[in-house]
Amino acid sequence: MGHDQCHSTHNTKRIPGPGRVLDRVGGTGQPAWRSVEEVADSSEFRDFLEREFPAGASELLDSTRRDFLKYMGAGLALAGAATIPGCRRPDFKIMPYSKDVPEEIIPGKPLYYATSMPLPGGGAEGLLIETHEGRPTKIEGNPLHPNNRGKSSVWAQASILTMYDPDRLKHPVFHDATKGPQTATWADFSIWLEREQLLERLDASEGAGVAFVVEKKSSLTRDFVRDRLLARWQRAQWFAYDPADAEDVQAGSIAAFGAPYREVLSLAEARVIVSLDRDFLNTSCSTEPGAMTNAREFAATRRPMSSNEPMSRLYVVESAFSMTGAQADHRLALPPSRVAAAAVLLGRAIAARLDNRLTGPLKAALAGVTVPDEGAIDPKFIEVAAEDLVEHADRHQGVLVLAGPTLPAPVHAVVHALNTALGAVGRTIGYAPITPQSDEASRSANALRLLAGAIDRETIHTLICLGANPVYDAPGELNFADKFRRLKVTITLSVEASETAAASTWALNAAHWLEAWGDTVSVDGTIAPIQPMIAPLFEPAMSDIEFLAMLARDAGLTEASAGGKSPRPSGYACLRACWRAKGVIAGDFDAGFRRALHDGVVAGSRARVGRAADAGTVLANAARALGSLQLAAAPTQESMDVVFQTGILGAGRFSNNPWMQELPAFGTRVVWDNPVLVSPATAKRMGVMPQPYTRKEPKARVATVAVGGRGVDMPVWILPGMPDNTMIVTLGYGRRGSGLVGDGVGFDANPIRPLSGVLAARGGHLSPTSKRYFVASTQNHWSMQSRTSIVRQVDKPYFDKYAAKPVKFLKDEIYGIHESKLNLAEKLGELAHTPPNISAYDNPYNAGPGDPDPTKIVPDPLGRPRPPVYAQRPQWAMSIDQSTCTGCGACIIACQSENNIPTVGKREVAKGREMHWIRVDRYFTGSDWTNPEEMVHQPVGCVQCENAPCETVCPVNATVHDREGLNVMAYNRCIGTRYCSNNCPYKVRRFNFFDWGQRKVNGSYVGESTFGRPRNVNFIPPSLRQKMDEVTRMQKNPDVTIRGRGVMEKCNYCLQRINEARFETKLQNLPNIPDGFFQTACQQSCPSEAIVFGDMLDPSSRVHAARETHRSYLLLGYLNVRPRTTHMLRVRNPHPALRAAVDPLEGHHGPGHDDDSHNKGHGFIDPRRRDEDGGYALSLPVLGGPIGVHA
Repeated sequence: MGHDQCHSTHNTKRIPGPGRVLDRVGGTGQPAWRSVEEVADSSEFRDFLEREFPAGASELLDSTRRDFLKYMGAGLALAGAATIPGCRRPDFKIMPYSKDVPEEIIPGKPLYYATSMPLPGGGAEGLLIETHEGRPTKIEGNPLHPNNRGKSSVWAQASILTMYDPDRLKHPVFHDATKGPQTATWADFSIWLEREQLLERLDASEGAGVAFVVEKKSSLTRDFVRDRLLARWQRAQWFAYDPADAEDVQAGSIAAFGAPYREVLSLAEARVIVSLDRDFLNTSCSTEPGAMTNAREFAATRRPMSSNEPMSRLYVVESAFSMTGAQADHRLALPPSRVAAAAVLLGRAIAARLDNRLTGPLKAALAGVTVPDEGAIDPKFIEVAAEDLVEHADRHQGVLVLAGPTLPAPVHAVVHALNTALGAVGRTIGYAPITPQSDEASRSANALRLLAGAIDRETIHTLICLGANPVYDAPGELNFADKFRRLKVTITLSVEASETAAASTWALNAAHWLEAWGDTVSVDGTIAPIQPMIAPLFEPAMSDIEFLAMLARDAGLTEASAGGKSPRPSGYACLRACWRAKGVIAGDFDAGFRRALHDGVVAGSRARVGRAADAGTVLANAARALGSLQLAAAPTQESMDVVFQTGILGAGRFSNNPWMQELPAFGTRVVWDNPVLVSPATAKRMGVMPQPYTRKEPKARVATVAVGGRGVDMPVWILPGMPDNTMIVTLGYGRRGSGLVGDGVGFDANPIRPLSGVLAARGGHLSPTSKRYFVASTQNHWSMQSRTSIVRQVDKPYFDKYAAKPVKFLKDEIYGIHESKLNLAEKLGELAHTPPNISAYDNPYNAGPGDPDPTKIVPDPLGRPRPPVYAQRPQWAMSIDQSTCTGCGACIIACQSENNIPTVGKREVAKGREMHWIRVDRYFTGSDWTNPEEMVHQPVGCVQCENAPCETVCPVNATVHDREGLNVMAYNRCIGTRYCSNNCPYKVRRFNFFDWGQRKVNGSYVGESTFGRPRNVNFIPPSLRQKMDEVTRMQKNPDVTIRGRGVMEKCNYCLQRINEARFETKLQNLPNIPDGFFQTACQQSCPSEAIVFGDMLDPSSRVHAARETHRSYLLLGYLNVRPRTTHMLRVRNPHPALRAAVDPLEGHHGPGHDDDSHNKGHGFIDPRRRDEDGGYALSLPVLGGPIGVHA
């Protein structure tokens, strides 16, 4: 941005001369970039980046300008009628909270309860629920649950908002054939059952003609009640269904072992991992119920703190750029059909190296598989990965091969055989049996196929759906919606509004899992209770267990009602009856039950995990399974591979959750949409490249995506690193009955999803149309562009070399009074080349230009002798490890939940107005923008600068420093100048342009029926807009202020938690807050433990240890803002046969930079500054790119 340019207007000056040079990764010198536009480096994109605010942030488009004038005029006309003054804050009345307060509830003091959350498709998370005055407000991981260990996923964090969804079903609805939907009650439903004599007729026919479709999950109690019901109705049909069920995974275990088994990974022992299209680190993926454990254990093998620490190596072959692929040391992008071929080639290479008589049949079967175009798959990658696996297995070190849900069952069987032959079973992988009668054993596609056939044969007249939504998410070729309407009676029990509920005879409101009793079984077999945190918000409501118990009419599943009424079904009674019958608790049942509720887990309930079958049987079975494997040729432009995946919305269950809609999607950073993804080369070849990001409203080209003769129109977006001729389609969008937030968002891809039960299809077609579609992406927002060495990484051999050396203190020969402390990470950045930042002002607290002098004694405000303020404990700091961050986004949602951060909507996000306090920047590396070498994630929140630039420009002292080193905000003092945001080099401050925190998301306004819906509802005067409803307000954290319009906000290290910890330690008479006594929201949620927080002056704290390693560096440290948040460079572990390790000091900075030459002084010429700035020709290379001249 030039000195004469307002930061909210376009720069009309075009600077001649050389273009922008891409930032470089510190340590490798490779280009680092966020988007294709950045690589193209157009003059419009440079203008976009150099402007402080994105295009359109301060101006209205022509159409929106007209809308603004129209609706403002309407607002003025209606303001008097509404009798709401628009310029005054509303007055409120307060009421005392003093009636029937439970003894254990103390206003202002939270209580925590342990419970668990069922995952779609099976599995669970163990959680702790924070409650205030009896209402849940925040979800954390349960430290005692083996799956979570105190951490939590994005889905767990966001589920609190789903419970408070104002659009959820609040009461039963009866759909009358003539009158339409009619509001009803549960009593009306009971009367209807008696009038129709439905239960009596089913009793008489033993359930003939009735079928159940239930969401697939692992629950002992629901299976127990189901068995009671089916014992009564033996002819009833039961179908457990999940739209994202990966049937080939279970089919592969049956082929290898003869029975279904779950894989239980133990990655802490793994030294070499080969992943074949399996995203085992993705914690928001329904096909990975053990991802929380996987992320934690894998991260433990990827964070070397000193030289010569062991580190795992990861090879990934995948059809999409996944979280696991982003962590890979070596990655090979292939279409899913070719990944199966790569698995066969890998099997051949491994079997050829194993001296084991048991591998003979498998070796012969692998050799008999025809692999089309075998040479097109990188043979060196396959050979090196196989050699690495066998070599480590021979040394009795942990190795592992994994197969993903897009691969056919025979490939899964082969992978099981390879792990058996490599000795991985019992060390890095074990197998837990799946009970054949459990819902988890159900094959969803087959179940839906059988149900559709029964409807066509008219053997079913009554269909009961429990939590399932097949009208929306059934594969298109079934045409299930029409079949559903032909049924005589349909009953749906659901928490959320859904398309199936809207089409049912009866839509019954269900209890959320936070309002109900039940249990879960995690991937390793651990049993955990579900206990209600609150009575159902919309009583009466039933859980699926209670509804089944009501139908079963079993006296053992009920409890007495108040007032002597007839017994009612009870989830509590069902849970206890199930656990008693199955012997879940050994010894004293009541004592064990209370302990399980307290701990949130049943001690000792983990299943026997180990070998599923003997090695000979597994290898022989895998060899037989290969007989049915037919490998396809590589996809072409006319016949593409299509991958179906569930994103952050699951298969649609989080559609009406605005937190999830506004969380940037992995890789693309797209929000509020699900465009079909293709590689840049494919998009360019087929003419579907999206418009440049520099446009005010960048639009994607709409194309028809066709699979199996069925097509849907979807926008097309590019994702670098994808294989060519491959499409990725995300499910869960395009809803029509979810609520105000989710309806109409994105595109429904279920019509083209195949019924075969696989998540990859062949023969896809992509046909461009003439239409364009507006897509909002955050990939270039809040860019710290024009600075070098933002992300830094080093190869393991050279980390071992340089980390073994002590940190050097270099005295500057020019200034003579300053010593620089340079570790390895700082040598890779600007501090190794810039002169010391020495203040012109003498700081009496400091011994010199560096840290405070703890020996200096100065008077405090009361005149007492004390050390300098910033030498007194505690001094808070944070460290973020880029080696272990997977980019999952759990920190973003945890921060949003904890700090009452609002959502703003698609159009506001497109303007750069998203409000997240912490963002996860995504960088690609490499010079080939169509096929980047790596993806790196870097979480960035307010770094709490000690020399904060924002504080010096605020005219009203709304942002100030406290005694513990935090840069804090006084919200009621802020007048909204935004000078602080303009002066922040990290771009982490967020401004409330509108009253987002106090208005209903997508709510209506006074006069909407007359004037219609504007493109941007924020143009409506706040006094006329619908306020946030009371149900949604119940989720808000009472310890955090809800900010209003015109106020700046940002991260404050969860100051409310710091204050709470301070009070607790004073009550316990502790001299200081112990390390780990509390955690920030982002730290507490992070599955891979990439975030560490604590007192940096505590020598025993984890954050102190992290800051003292060779991996720690200050982001933009050359600015001398002294950030309290430090980042840790990424360490990679490449195999030397595939890529030679790069010496970061020789290769990046030139020879001789590991000696004392750093203090000689340097001069730099930046060619871009030469043309723009007439006052000087020499400057520091703060605009990025390689160093021009060394003087």
